[in-house]
Amino acid sequence: MYARRNILRNKSYSHVFFRCHNREFFLKNEQVRDYLLFLWAKYKQKYKVNLYEFNIMDNHAHMLVYVENVEYLGHFMRTVNSQLARYINLLENRDSQAIRERYKSPLITSERYMLQTMQYIWLNRYMVDHQNPDSDPYCSVAWRLGLPVIQHITKDEEKQKLLASLLDQYPEFDSDEKSFRRFVRDLLNAALSKAETFLDSVFENIHTIGDEIDVIFRGELLSAFHRDYIPLPEPP
Repeated sequence: MYARRNILRNKSYSHVFFRCHNREFFLKNEQVRDYLLFLWAKYKQKYKVNLYEFNIMDNHAHMLVYVENVEYLGHFMRTVNSQLARYINLLENRDSQAIRERYKSPLITSERYMLQTMQYIWLNRYMVDHQNPDSDPYCSVAWRLGLPVIQHITKDEEKQKLLASLLDQYPEFDSDEKSFRRFVRDLLNAALSKAETFLDSVFENIHTIGDEIDVIFRGELLSAFHRDYIPLPEPP
């Protein structure tokens, strides 16, 4: 029953994540992280993928996306990850698999699960080294809160324009940036205030996210949130 409900479908939100081959730390290099951001920004429009949140870790990466067409998402991931792998091999002077071919894309099944996924993505590095997500240029919450992250990544004006299109805006806050930043700050603080109670095993085993029977973790994240949540728009 759960697997059937979590199969990704067209016009839906998903938590997408992938790992480096053999859990190698290829994404620890900032040049590689920057290149991944440019690849996401370059190809998301072509494949009709809306990117809302992300976090690039040392050996894996997370995204929260809206998928117009499941097949397009497959093309997007193959294009991005194949070019990323070639770039890693060039930098590392190697010639073998760098990124695992299979990625995971559990369906986000409810509005509350949407919030939990946002919090989970933002807190990934914090749970490893306690780096605050709002100071991390490779975590989308820093972008959401208006930090000059693009200038940190590149001084090239054309590349800055490309990165400026990386994150899509949630429809409900399209014309109210101040309200949205306050919403994001409250949501992040709510998660951080309960971070010490979260299960380390959930962050160490990302395959469990997206499984609806993981009720303990999902319940903890939900209990950390005390405001109205972002409602998902109705499918067209």
